[in-house]
Amino acid sequence: MCKRIIFITPGPIYRPHSRLCQRKYRKLSTKFEGYILSTSTVSENITIGNFRYLLMKSNYTMISKLKFGLFCIQNAIKILGTNQKIDLVTTYDPLTTGLIGLIVSRILKAKFVPEVNGVYTSSANWIDGIESISTKLKRAIIPIIMRFVLKRSDGVKLLFQSQIDPFKEVVNGKIIRIFPNYIPIDMFKNMKEEKEVLFVGFPFKRKGVDILIDAFKKVSPKYPDWKLKILAWLPDPTELRRAIGGHSQIYHHPPVPYHEMPEHIGACAILVLPSRSEAMGRILIEAMAAGKPRIGSNIDGIPTVINEGVDGLLFNPESVDDLSSRLDLLMGAPVLRQRLGRAAGIRAMKEFTEEIYVRNLVSFYNDVLDG
Repeated sequence: MCKRIIFITPGPIYRPHSRLCQRKYRKLSTKFEGYILSTSTVSENITIGNFRYLLMKSNYTMISKLKFGLFCIQNAIKILGTNQKIDLVTTYDPLTTGLIGLIVSRILKAKFVPEVNGVYTSSANWIDGIESISTKLKRAIIPIIMRFVLKRSDGVKLLFQSQIDPFKEVVNGKIIRIFPNYIPIDMFKNMKEEKEVLFVGFPFKRKGVDILIDAFKKVSPKYPDWKLKILAWLPDPTELRRAIGGHSQIYHHPPVPYHEMPEHIGACAILVLPSRSEAMGRILIEAMAAGKPRIGSNIDGIPTVINEGVDGLLFNPESVDDLSSRLDLLMGAPVLRQRLGRAAGIRAMKEFTEEIYVRNLVSFYNDVLDG
């Protein structure tokens, strides 16, 4: 009989009926069954393999977050009333969903595993906002919530070794596993090479877009036929426009649905992730799968997905000069770009496939349940 799991993720899930959105849970249906609780633009109840996808309509305000907590608790009570045994509750993070998942696991007398998908204690998380009373309060509360949730977990999934070092003492003796998140790498192919440096992500400063723009400006006179594409969601583009300063070789591309990302990644020459803090950087794995050379800042989890000089390049965090020298090296060396990209593609197929992810996750969950 399959073990039953409840996944709690904040969403939003934009295309819950799509094959892409359902792939992970269909794969896991060969080993487990249960429920996925999340948010979307409409309330829905969908069957995915052996899982029920329960979606709450949300407008992603603070009130909606509270409603989502109640939604998860109400569904836990309903499940309890059916006499179904839930073996494990797992959450996207040890913060909001972590608190919700902890309560749900107690209601259902299930084991509890939060994932840690960010570097939540990094000061870079606050660099984009105004230093308000609300921000100061969040900075103070987040470590307290993390400590509370991690201490009461049965296991923790990380993305890199030192990710929760400030909380080492509260996870001592718990089952800890470190492996990348699920990424459908077979979507990404090396389609062509345009003379384009690509950045994908937000927010502006935490992702180091300002660093990349300044670095590209330094090398752009040497490469007048190259472009820098900033593919990003920006609620206020003022800061980006100011940083670009009308430079003719730099432009902003509005965000695209996930299923269109392979086209953009597959056509670039170089992908850069210049983050000031980054737990993993899924875009780096997507570009790896597409056989693209990558440049990333040497910080947090980025060095776990870029082998310096083998399948990509690393630069000193926040160093415009170091990043510009790396750009110069790759933009002027097509043979090096091909070598790094080819090595990246080979590594993707060895370390980041669906099968490897599912095997790691199943092994982790079984260790927690058996433990």
